[in-house]
Amino acid sequence: MPLKRNWHDDDMRFQCHACEAVLTREVLDTPTEPCEKDGQDLVPEGVALRFCSWSDGQWVINAKDNLSMQLTRDSERLSGCCDVSGCDGPNLVCGTCGAEVATARYDCWMPRHIVMVDERIEVVG
Repeated sequence: MPLKRNWHDDDMRFQCHACEAVLTREVLDTPTEPCEKDGQDLVPEGVALRFCSWSDGQWVINAKDNLSMQLTRDSERLSGCCDVSGCDGPNLVCGTCGAEVATARYDCWMPRHIVMVDERIEVVG
């Protein structure tokens, strides 16, 4: 079961619940104001944010903090205008076991970010 703990100013990583592969670089749960401008990073590199209007209460990270997640092969989950929108469900899989672990939201009409799927990840730190 994923950890439901508030982390503050501690290094942490996200790993796959299915195989325990490390999915992200080290990030900090540091209070930050999200940037909600289209095409901009929602959160700075190296920061994880738990609650914002784009996350539905799940962890959000910067796309540059992705270490081993890959886009799914399911083309129905890869819709978007200029890039993937994430509107059709999780579209990032663990690069080791293929489990769906996150949703990339990179399209032109939204801030760029990755939403981790709480039930499919573990927070380690």
